[in-house]
Amino acid sequence: MILKGKTAVVYGAGGALGGTLARAFVRAGAEVHLAGRDLGKLAAEIGAAGAAEVDALDPASVEAHADALGAFDISANAIGVPHLQGRPLLELSPDEYAVPIAAYTRSTFVTATAAARRMRPGGVILTLSATASGVPAAPTGGFGTACAAVEHLSCQLAAELRPSGVRLVCLRANGISESAYAGSHAKAIWAEFAQRAGVPLEEFLNQPGESLLGENLTLAEFADVALFLVSDQARAMTATVVNVSRGQVIG
Repeated sequence: MILKGKTAVVYGAGGALGGTLARAFVRAGAEVHLAGRDLGKLAAEIGAAGAAEVDALDPASVEAHADALGAFDISANAIGVPHLQGRPLLELSPDEYAVPIAAYTRSTFVTATAAARRMRPGGVILTLSATASGVPAAPTGGFGTACAAVEHLSCQLAAELRPSGVRLVCLRANGISESAYAGSHAKAIWAEFAQRAGVPLEEFLNQPGESLLGENLTLAEFADVALFLVSDQARAMTATVVNVSRGQVIG
């Protein structure tokens, strides 16, 4: 129960990654508040302390929710934003390219700064990116640029939060094909890649991973690392990006 006595907020809890984090935090003893959309089923399943419809792109919505909670110890942003992947840059308009960049950086900024204002000493803010941040993977549209921006923002905010004792860590994962079974946003992206490859979605999802460990990252592995990062066991870690790609990306 490494999170016993901690209060956590998970933004985007209705998605595959957000739901995975919420379940892991509850199992570890935290009081978990869900923020997002369509949360009733998950809230009942895990016994969440609260669930609220929150727009993570809207400062007023996030601030009002945070005010209602008061002080807390953990904030995790796992929102998913519909955007185009699977199409070359030459086929995208400037607006299509900019969608994930604007949305993910805005959401990270809005939720992280709101949390930072209310964090207890020793609190931690968890942000998410992907291996596309450092690897020019085609065709991922503006997603890689968005992830790189989120990583830089996370480290900059961590430096500014130094006097408060609040930590900020970013978890960089590679594609979790398992997430396609748990959320419509993830499924749409995987389906686009499967179509590009000319194979059925199910076959594409079951292809062997390209990592050094020979398998795709799983939701359970993702949750294990995230749980460590937000716990006091990782209290020496801040302003850092943690690579969880099973060796698909080095460094």
